[in-house]
Amino acid sequence: MTLVTGCASHTESGDARLGQADSWSSVAGGPTNSGRAHSSVQDSPELRWSRPLGAPASGTASSDGLGTFFQATVSDRGCNLFSLDAEDGRKRWCLRLPTDGPRITATVDGRGSLFVPMYGGVGAIASEGENRWFAETSGIPTTITLLDNQHLLTISHLGIARVINSHTGLDSSPELPLAGEIAPSDVGYGSPWCGAGERGCPAPGPAAVDTDTGTIYLTAWTPGATAPQLVAVRFTDDDTGHLDELWRVDLDGGRLGVPVVLSNDRDEVYVHAADGTLHAYSTADGTERWAAPIDYIPDTPPALLPDGTLVTGGRTTTVWRGTDDDHDDDAGPSPVVAVHAPDGDPVERWRRDDLQQLTNPVATEDGDVLVAVRSGGTADEPGIAVLLLDGEDGSTLHEFEVPAASGPVSGLSMDSDDRVALSTAAGAVYVFG
Repeated sequence: MTLVTGCASHTESGDARLGQADSWSSVAGGPTNSGRAHSSVQDSPELRWSRPLGAPASGTASSDGLGTFFQATVSDRGCNLFSLDAEDGRKRWCLRLPTDGPRITATVDGRGSLFVPMYGGVGAIASEGENRWFAETSGIPTTITLLDNQHLLTISHLGIARVINSHTGLDSSPELPLAGEIAPSDVGYGSPWCGAGERGCPAPGPAAVDTDTGTIYLTAWTPGATAPQLVAVRFTDDDTGHLDELWRVDLDGGRLGVPVVLSNDRDEVYVHAADGTLHAYSTADGTERWAAPIDYIPDTPPALLPDGTLVTGGRTTTVWRGTDDDHDDDAGPSPVVAVHAPDGDPVERWRRDDLQQLTNPVATEDGDVLVAVRSGGTADEPGIAVLLLDGEDGSTLHEFEVPAASGPVSGLSMDSDDRVALSTAAGAVYVFG
């Protein structure tokens, strides 16, 4: 009798690498920057675990959907990228890497491999923590998005777009300068102003990407121009591979460093302006569809609920803007505002002026929204709470205090197994579930 044995992958892709994880796979949740979780809050969450990482955190925790959270920190020594067991917070591995950028969040693929923004390039890390390759970029990456299981889009803070092979790190397209030709003497030129979206940073926020069509939307500011612009670019995968600009329009109200958000039907993109308004633009040609006043200036992108409602982001003091920065450490008013425009006529669906939102909101799969807010504590060290709000009317469904937490918040995320992760700027991760 002959016995023949073998093994096969449980995925159709075999040994090929997958696209981005169906979990919180990058800075604002995924390629569209919609802040959309792939799960919902079950009952009233309780603290599962917490742990300090020994250094400040400056980005959201990403997750692979396979039971791991990844958190980056900023430190002069020791590890600054951590792989943490989502169930109990156990450190699986940590690495010392030259990470850089205003929002340091590793992009995760469907097998748990990472693509990490670094000083002057992007690094690929295997799920076990092994360095695979490093690809240089002109500037510091602000966008790292898997277009598919073979192509990785990178856009630097200098506005240089490029597609590389996700397996090898080699070029899949030539570079495309979206903010003009910039040749600074320092790779990090202008990077301290990326979080604020100021003129010193040509392309401050992660692009929103329609991975089905390979179309990319981002804001860019060409040095010397009077206004920033919203730009659309498309990647074509042919014999040579190339990036082509489709259109660009002026943003007369200015723009912030927050990411562009792509609508559920891929028909619109949403951009926060520096004048305290939220704008919608057509993805076809950049025509402005509507603008809605929200009466404050958020530092983080809105979350997009399944019905198309946008819930605005919070304000944070975690973005470092250089030694000459004179911004106020008090984040100021940052209410939670829901805007809905089903027929192109925006209306304020609800507003919570009683809340001071501290970071990005998270839209759950069933249409509610998670926010991190200031709560309790003392005048010198006010506390932090996470609230689950009803997407219909903004009422509080659940509230859970974050024990022994204070100061700014660097990110809020949710994995595909109903776990909520809050990262503080002090360098602690709290997971509820």
